[in-house]
Amino acid sequence: MENGKLIVLTRELQREQLKEWRKTTSYFCPQCNVPVYLKVGDITIPHFAHQKDVSCASFFSEGETKEHLQGKQQLFAFLSEHVEKVELEPFIKMLSQRPDLLVTNGSNSIPIEFQCSTVPVSLIKSRSAGYWSIGMNPIWILHTPAKFKTLPEGVGIFHFSKFHESFFIHTIPEGHVFLTYNPLTERFHYFSSLIHVAGKRYIGIHRSLSSSQQRFPFARPKIPTEVELNQYVTFYLSIRHDFLKSRILLNRRGVNDPFLRMCYELHVRPTELPIWIGLPVPFGDAFVEHDCEWQLALIRYMRLKGIRFRELSDGHVHKFVSGLDGPSDEKKKACMTYRDFLISTGVESFQMDTIIDENYILNLFSVRFLAKSYGN
Repeated sequence: MENGKLIVLTRELQREQLKEWRKTTSYFCPQCNVPVYLKVGDITIPHFAHQKDVSCASFFSEGETKEHLQGKQQLFAFLSEHVEKVELEPFIKMLSQRPDLLVTNGSNSIPIEFQCSTVPVSLIKSRSAGYWSIGMNPIWILHTPAKFKTLPEGVGIFHFSKFHESFFIHTIPEGHVFLTYNPLTERFHYFSSLIHVAGKRYIGIHRSLSSSQQRFPFARPKIPTEVELNQYVTFYLSIRHDFLKSRILLNRRGVNDPFLRMCYELHVRPTELPIWIGLPVPFGDAFVEHDCEWQLALIRYMRLKGIRFRELSDGHVHKFVSGLDGPSDEKKKACMTYRDFLISTGVESFQMDTIIDENYILNLFSVRFLAKSYGN
């Protein structure tokens, strides 16, 4: 602060101007009211810093990376043109938290966090929970990871870690959306309509948008076109084929491999599984395993119980998922959706010679993003 006025260092301020200010003006921390230094180097992003041995709960941008400082300043400048009010690192006393930015739009206060470093997912959850507890819905934006900065736009296969997944938001009809920002190019990168395949792999669409084209609330990505949905099907079937082939070629556990053991019990070779085992049904993201694995496990369970798909009840599904790791509610929804889809296509039991057309996979993707029914 200077004479009671809050000073925000934006990119519009020239270094030479700031160096002159440093010579003639004193600055104070708005939180603890002690003097702070205005640091202006030839390489380092201009910023304020406390004197040594000063204890302050704020410590604004001290110790942050160039990318973080640059990104916050750019986002501040962008938001200043689109909202009623935006504050840089305001202290929220109720939470003892300081978001990177706080947007006031109408009656809504929206914290925006621009995350550059990898932190525990539990920290992101706890900070978000704090905002939610006082009626604020935070927006988390990740600094675009290096491996994603030069990716071509369009439909592709992407690998996301658990840390990346913690930034996913779910919107209808776009599905899972992952928003990142690259301060170097001043572009937002969207990874949208994400469908989990197995492990860390997702099929989705990558698009980028310059900050000059962005708006607030942030632009929402378009849902896949028919052409893009067909690309989804091509990628999905290719991954499914590679998965089934690799389970044989790379198997080191023999009949102790659970998936191969199930194939043996059901008298079917992995590469000859019918197309309706391994379908991208809604809620399938709840399973870490490939769709072929959990759907074959469900069919094996049904065979042991001596039931057909029409006889598969909520109680049966509850018992099935209870034996699996992780939360069960979404898994139950996936199983019931899988059951309903198979019944709608005429698959009544687990007979491996039942055939359905590959176009049904396209239909499943359409159900997710185009609000179509199974029968359309």
